Amino acid sequence: MRAEARLDEAVHGAGLADPRVPLRARLRELKESHPAAFDQARSHYEQTVLPALAEAADPLAAWVDYACFLAQLTSTGRLVGIDATGRATAFQAASPGLLVLFIPDDTAAAVLVALAPAQPSAAQQATVDLLVNRRLGL
Repeated sequence: MRAEARLDEAVHGAGLADPRVPLRARLRELKESHPAAFDQARSHYEQTVLPALAEAADPLAAWVDYACFLAQLTSTGRLVGIDATGRATAFQAASPGLLVLFIPDDTAAAVLVALAPAQPSAAQQATVDLLVNRRLGL
Protein backbone atom coordinates (compact mmCIF):
# COMPACT_ATOMS: atom_id res chain seq x y z
CA MET A 1 0.00 0.00 0.00
CA ARG A 2 1.46 3.34 -1.06
CA ALA A 3 0.23 5.21 2.02
CA GLU A 4 1.84 2.80 4.47
CA ALA A 5 5.07 2.72 2.47
CA ARG A 6 5.30 6.53 2.46
CA LEU A 7 4.69 6.66 6.20
CA ASP A 8 7.32 3.96 6.80
CA GLU A 9 9.83 5.83 4.66
CA ALA A 10 9.21 9.15 6.43
CA VAL A 11 9.40 7.54 9.88
CA HIS A 12 12.61 5.71 9.08
CA GLY A 13 14.16 8.79 7.47
CA ALA A 14 13.44 10.90 10.55
CA GLY A 15 14.69 8.26 13.02
CA LEU A 16 11.28 7.80 14.59
CA ALA A 17 9.63 4.82 16.22
CA ASP A 18 6.63 3.24 14.49
CA PRO A 19 3.86 5.76 15.23
CA ARG A 20 1.10 3.23 14.59
CA VAL A 21 1.73 1.36 17.84
CA PRO A 22 0.34 3.95 20.31
CA LEU A 23 -2.58 4.79 18.01
CA ARG A 24 -3.53 1.12 17.69
CA ALA A 25 -3.60 0.89 21.47
CA ARG A 26 -5.86 3.96 21.63
CA LEU A 27 -8.12 2.45 18.96
CA ARG A 28 -8.47 -0.76 21.00
CA GLU A 29 -9.50 1.35 24.01
CA LEU A 30 -12.02 3.29 21.93
CA LYS A 31 -13.48 0.10 20.49
CA GLU A 32 -14.23 -1.14 24.01
CA SER A 33 -15.23 2.09 25.75
CA HIS A 34 -16.52 4.41 22.98
CA PRO A 35 -17.76 2.33 20.00
CA ALA A 36 -19.20 5.36 18.18
CA ALA A 37 -15.87 7.20 18.48
CA PHE A 38 -14.08 4.08 17.23
CA ASP A 39 -16.32 4.04 14.15
CA GLN A 40 -15.54 7.74 13.55
CA ALA A 41 -11.80 7.07 13.89
CA ARG A 42 -11.90 4.16 11.48
CA SER A 43 -13.96 6.07 8.93
CA HIS A 44 -11.70 9.13 9.19
CA TYR A 45 -8.64 6.92 8.67
CA GLU A 46 -10.04 5.30 5.55
CA GLN A 47 -11.55 8.42 3.99
CA THR A 48 -9.07 11.13 5.02
CA VAL A 49 -5.82 9.75 6.42
CA LEU A 50 -4.99 7.05 3.88
CA PRO A 51 -5.44 9.42 0.91
CA ALA A 52 -3.40 12.11 2.72
CA LEU A 53 -0.61 9.65 3.51
CA ALA A 54 -0.54 8.49 -0.08
CA GLU A 55 -0.54 11.97 -1.60
CA ALA A 56 0.45 14.57 1.01
CA ALA A 57 3.79 16.29 0.74
CA ASP A 58 4.47 15.39 4.37
CA PRO A 59 3.17 12.02 5.59
CA LEU A 60 4.36 12.81 9.14
CA ALA A 61 2.12 15.88 9.25
CA ALA A 62 -0.82 13.79 8.03
CA TRP A 63 -0.08 11.25 10.75
CA VAL A 64 0.13 13.85 13.51
CA ASP A 65 -3.17 15.28 12.29
CA TYR A 66 -4.74 11.82 12.65
CA ALA A 67 -3.29 11.36 16.14
CA CYS A 68 -4.77 14.71 17.13
CA PHE A 69 -8.15 13.79 15.62
CA LEU A 70 -8.12 10.46 17.43
CA ALA A 71 -7.21 12.00 20.78
CA GLN A 72 -9.85 14.71 20.43
CA LEU A 73 -12.58 12.10 20.12
CA THR A 74 -12.43 11.79 23.91
CA SER A 75 -10.86 15.04 25.14
CA THR A 76 -9.85 18.47 23.97
CA GLY A 77 -6.19 19.29 24.30
CA ARG A 78 -3.07 20.43 22.51
CA LEU A 79 -0.06 19.06 20.70
CA VAL A 80 3.36 19.68 22.23
CA GLY A 81 6.84 18.88 21.02
CA ILE A 82 9.43 17.68 23.53
CA ASP A 83 13.03 18.17 22.45
CA ALA A 84 15.97 16.04 23.58
CA THR A 85 16.53 18.24 26.66
CA GLY A 86 12.93 17.72 27.80
CA ARG A 87 11.83 21.25 26.91
CA ALA A 88 8.19 21.41 25.79
CA THR A 89 6.93 23.87 23.18
CA ALA A 90 3.74 24.18 21.17
CA PHE A 91 4.00 21.72 18.29
CA GLN A 92 4.84 23.32 14.94
CA ALA A 93 6.12 20.54 12.68
CA ALA A 94 7.57 17.05 12.92
CA SER A 95 11.35 16.93 12.99
CA PRO A 96 13.98 14.29 13.69
CA GLY A 97 14.39 13.63 17.39
CA LEU A 98 11.20 15.40 18.44
CA LEU A 99 8.72 13.67 20.75
CA VAL A 100 5.18 14.79 19.90
CA LEU A 101 2.45 14.34 22.50
CA PHE A 102 -1.24 15.17 22.61
CA ILE A 103 -1.83 16.57 26.10
CA PRO A 104 -5.53 16.48 27.00
CA ASP A 105 -7.14 19.35 28.91
CA ASP A 106 -8.76 16.77 31.19
CA THR A 107 -5.99 15.54 33.49
CA ALA A 108 -7.80 12.23 33.93
CA ALA A 109 -7.58 11.53 30.18
CA ALA A 110 -4.61 9.68 28.76
CA VAL A 111 -1.76 11.47 26.99
CA LEU A 112 -1.22 10.14 23.47
CA VAL A 113 2.14 9.76 21.73
CA ALA A 114 1.76 11.03 18.16
CA LEU A 115 5.44 10.65 17.18
CA ALA A 116 8.45 9.49 19.15
CA PRO A 117 12.15 9.15 18.40
CA ALA A 118 13.34 5.58 17.88
CA GLN A 119 16.01 6.36 20.48
CA PRO A 120 14.46 8.88 22.89
CA SER A 121 16.74 10.94 25.10
CA ALA A 122 16.67 10.35 28.85
CA ALA A 123 14.55 13.49 29.27
CA GLN A 124 12.08 12.36 26.61
CA GLN A 125 11.85 8.88 28.12
CA ALA A 126 11.23 10.40 31.56
CA THR A 127 8.46 12.52 30.02
CA VAL A 128 6.83 9.46 28.47
CA ASP A 129 7.18 7.53 31.72
CA LEU A 130 5.55 10.33 33.70
CA LEU A 131 2.83 11.55 31.34
CA VAL A 132 1.98 8.50 29.25
CA ASN A 133 2.87 5.55 31.47
CA ARG A 134 2.08 7.49 34.67
CA ARG A 135 5.17 6.22 36.47
CA LEU A 136 6.80 8.54 38.96
CA GLY A 137 10.09 6.72 39.56
CA LEU A 138 13.18 6.49 37.36
